[in-house]
This record gives sequence, structure tokens and C-alpha cells, in this order.
Amino acid sequence: MTPRPPDLPDAPTAPGRAQQAETHLLTLIRDHALPPGTPLPSEGQLSAQLGISRGMIREAYRALAARGVVSVANGRAPRVAAPHPDPLTAVLEHALLGQPASAAQVLEIRRALELQVAALAATHRTGAQAAALRRSVSAMRQAGPGTDAFIEHDLHFHTLLAGATGNPLHGVLVGALHALLARSIRGGLPHYADPAHFGALISVHDRLAQAVETGDAEAATERMREHFALAELAVSLAGTAAPAGQPAR
Repeated sequence: MTPRPPDLPDAPTAPGRAQQAETHLLTLIRDHALPPGTPLPSEGQLSAQLGISRGMIREAYRALAARGVVSVANGRAPRVAAPHPDPLTAVLEHALLGQPASAAQVLEIRRALELQVAALAATHRTGAQAAALRRSVSAMRQAGPGTDAFIEHDLHFHTLLAGATGNPLHGVLVGALHALLARSIRGGLPHYADPAHFGALISVHDRLAQAVETGDAEAATERMREHFALAELAVSLAGTAAPAGQPAR
């Protein structure tokens, strides 16, 4: 049975009508600590409650959807959105427009973050998550070197790893950085075609998945260090020091 939306709080006063509706919805979500998937008031309900036109309510929902706060789909009631890296990626891209970061600099940030991710994943992973990591390694191997599919499976592996920590913030942060890095390293795909590099990269992911599966946090951290040593070498060889968020040359 679909849960009913919580009672609406008193309408706030705000200068813009659409902004007023946005503020109202954010207050509703935060004050009630609504989890992802919770249905929100319809356009008609909010319009009647706040005395704002349905067009302004629709605009407020669209703005919140763009920020990743709500999920809006045709034929369904608006719902609280699950955490997703896309809005943070957009913020990072905008912030880097005037002072771009290279792929190597993005890797520096990822290294600091994902060493902890590896240890936490080994400590908190479920059996299903461990199995998903092993399947991801198999998909990387089957995709073969020098392909877009290989990079996508590589990034997916790290997304799974972040999810295994049990901390949703890791998933959001890792996902946002991966999106930036993927665009800057795509121009270096030919270097992934080297059999020795490809084999080493598959091996380190496989051993990392094994360490997580056995719950060995120390080994998982060491395997992640090895991974970033390989990744930094690949970026250096590919010459993909193009600004993150901009196409590599």
C-alpha cells in the first residue's frame, strides 16, 4: 500500500512564488526526515494549500528535481529522490570552469577518499555486495582493453565499492568524481589496450574484490593503493592532463 504524504506544514512566506513552494517542500522533507521514495503532495494539493498557481508549483518541482532533491516522472506522484552524484558533479564542473583540475588532480582526491572506502567496504559489505564486485570484475575482463565498456565497468566497480561502505555519502562523492574523471581519461583509451597494463589492472581489481569479500580491511587498502598507482601511470602515459569536466585532447 502506497504511504500517504505527511501533513503539510504551514505555508512559509517567501519573495518568489515558485521559490516559496521550493522552500515549503524542502521544509516538509527535512522536518519529517522523509526517506527516498516517499510520495510528496501533488501539484493540486500544494496549490490549494499555498494559494499558488499549479504552474508555479510545477516549476518548483522541476527546480528541485534538477537539484536531485525530488524525482518527477509522468504518471507518478513526485517523490523524495535517492542520493545521486549528478547534482554534485554539475556543481563541481561549474566550480572548475575558471580554475580547472587535471585528471591527475582528480585522482589525488579519489585516492584520499577511496583508500578509506576500500577499508570500510571490507568491514561492512554484505554477501550480495561482495558477489556484485566479483561480477563487475568479470564484466571488465569480458569487455576487453581499449573500450568504453571497460571504463564504464571500471567506474561501476568503484561505485559498488562505495555502496558497500554503508555510508551513502561515499557513493555520492565517489560517483561525482568518477563522472569528472571519465571524461578526462576517455582520450587515453588506446593505452588501456596494452596487454600488460590491462592484465595488471584486472588483477588488482580482482584481488581488491577478494580482500573485500574476506573482510580484510588492511589488504583492501593496499590493493587500492596499487590500483591508484596503475591509474596514475595510465593518466601520465595517455597525456590526459586535460581539465576535468572538459574533453581530453
